[in-house]
Amino acid sequence: MGGTVDRISIRVTVADPARATAVETRILVDDRPVVAEVFTAGPAEPPEHLLGPDHRLHADVEPHEVRLAEADCTEGCCGALYVTIQRCGDQVVWRDWRNPDAAGLTLRPFTFDAAQYDTEIARAESDHSWEWHERTVARLVGQRLREDPELLGRWDCCPGWVEARPNDSGRVHVSYFHPRPPSAGEQPWLQFVAVLDVAAGDPAKAAGGVVSALCDGDPRRQGRLAGGTREAARQLGFRWPP
Repeated sequence: MGGTVDRISIRVTVADPARATAVETRILVDDRPVVAEVFTAGPAEPPEHLLGPDHRLHADVEPHEVRLAEADCTEGCCGALYVTIQRCGDQVVWRDWRNPDAAGLTLRPFTFDAAQYDTEIARAESDHSWEWHERTVARLVGQRLREDPELLGRWDCCPGWVEARPNDSGRVHVSYFHPRPPSAGEQPWLQFVAVLDVAAGDPAKAAGGVVSALCDGDPRRQGRLAGGTREAARQLGFRWPP
């Protein structure tokens, strides 16, 4: 690649509960907040998206595109920020920056030393020191639902996202799909979101309580219908909300 070798660092920031709900994955290149500098329509993606079990920031020989930020009003309305990540020998390259809502985005490629890059990504993925109690419980609930698909599968559902919000103390929000996620072809699907209370004390025990509250009875009857289409609801025997 020649030229300058950049340095990456990652910080998770939690919003003031009185002002916002976002938890952001702040990406710094040579101590500059490059994502925030070029995309102001919304927050950076949360750590569950970028630093979670899908390992989206891992660099492989095969290039892959990652969404780093999305507009508050959704990507389809006001855009998002994407970058392509690729491992090239002993370097990792971020290139081909794009925003679907803004033609001509100009941000130079960044080249990182692969060892420094891998170390920082691994550190960020394993660092949960920023979490508060409900956020830890949400992470453990999501992990449990992924590891044991039968918990929701017996109700013909599959897990989506799980989150705790800075301005919603004592609760977690759990999303799930019935009977399949939207990526499964043209078949009908619905998304539900349940808001569940979180007990104090040991996070693992509290997470078990949330999973039981969700899965011991039909989760489709306790969650709010939050995604899909009116026609899908009709086909699957549910009432589309007004």
